[in-house]
Amino acid sequence: MQELAKRLIVSFLFIPILILAIYHGGLPLYLMFLFVSFVGSIEYKKMMENAEIKISTLWLVLNPILFSLFSLYHIDSALIVLIVIINLVIALFNWDEDKSLPRVFSSIYGTLYVAFFPALLYKLDKFYDTKNILLALIIMVWIVDSAAYFIGMRFGKRRNITAVSPRKSLEGFIAGFVASLLVAALLFLNGYVKFSLLESILLCLAAGVFGQLGDLSESMIKRFCKVKDSSSLIPGHGGILDRTDSILLSGSFLYAALMIAGIFCNTTIIQ
Repeated sequence: MQELAKRLIVSFLFIPILILAIYHGGLPLYLMFLFVSFVGSIEYKKMMENAEIKISTLWLVLNPILFSLFSLYHIDSALIVLIVIINLVIALFNWDEDKSLPRVFSSIYGTLYVAFFPALLYKLDKFYDTKNILLALIIMVWIVDSAAYFIGMRFGKRRNITAVSPRKSLEGFIAGFVASLLVAALLFLNGYVKFSLLESILLCLAAGVFGQLGDLSESMIKRFCKVKDSSSLIPGHGGILDRTDSILLSGSFLYAALMIAGIFCNTTIIQ
């Protein structure tokens, strides 16, 4: 109960700041995701060190720079290719039979996770500012997380659906998806902010499926690194990656899905 009280107090303090940053967009939102990228890089590096994978300190400086480049310029694929090449060259000239490849893969994945994903969320809000789709997604992720947690705790019997997080239950996962379905339907039907049917479906999938997979993905990293939380930065909540894991994956999926749908439907969905 004390842990739940801490979570509620911190949420009460920080949720208004987050909502204001998303509502205003622009510089406040950019700075917020820059903070996520920098602090997330520190947490990720420390977790990897716990797994005896040493990532260069220079990596902490490069990630916020890469986040800025990803956010402000349309050169995503070019930067990703450069990131892969640079890491491979470093491995070639600092070869260690046991450590080089794990270090390369961890560095590349880490950059995608803490630099590229936050940038996609910033772009999602930038291209969709008239509909506040990022705000809608984050609220849906919170609702999904709460529904999955409380239904799973109360009615969860089919646990161990994934070895990464044995406490996760099938009932909780389904409850989270149903919650996202209901909220997506409300967003589609309400007259204030009109989301198309396709946008509503993708929002439902992003929050109800990929939001929960984002939580499991972070659990996978922590299990590999043998840590309970990404850090102890936020009382009752763990680290910044513990609090943003669902949003990072769901927002990245939503951005990519909208872009792909726009191409195949021969229309500009993101505008």
